[in-house]
Amino acid sequence: MSAGTIEHRGVVQKIEDGLAIVVMETSGCSACGQGGSCGIGKMAAGRPATVLTLPATPGIAAGDMVSVALPASRLTLAALLGYLFPAFAMLFGAWLGAALAGSDGATALGAIVGFVAALVIARVAVALLPGLMPMPQLQPLRANPQVSQQEFHHEH
Repeated sequence: MSAGTIEHRGVVQKIEDGLAIVVMETSGCSACGQGGSCGIGKMAAGRPATVLTLPATPGIAAGDMVSVALPASRLTLAALLGYLFPAFAMLFGAWLGAALAGSDGATALGAIVGFVAALVIARVAVALLPGLMPMPQLQPLRANPQVSQQEFHHEH
């Protein structure tokens, strides 16, 4: 794993129309040093494998072990846009509602309007600037004795 990259292993189930259907393990990636205490890994525990549809990389075929890689900086930007921006917009909307009308109803309405406005702004920004949305890349794995392909068997 290269520095600044988050990677998960998976198996290509099939390739259709230039898209690879990849089944990924559901544990944490250990990229941030949290290892077994990773929140993503805990949320995914006990769930069936995660299935992703990604653009196929040349040379990858069904049954191949792959690494699904994403630059950590892109994930951070997406998290800021998807989580932090709406939260701040909701707080700002609540403050603005309270400042303008001074009632609890106006505060709640301002919070709702701020949150929804942030979601709309984020969606428009992603549509206008596709580089904001991170796209994982598939990288073939040559030899990986730690994970068998049976672990990823998933009927799609």
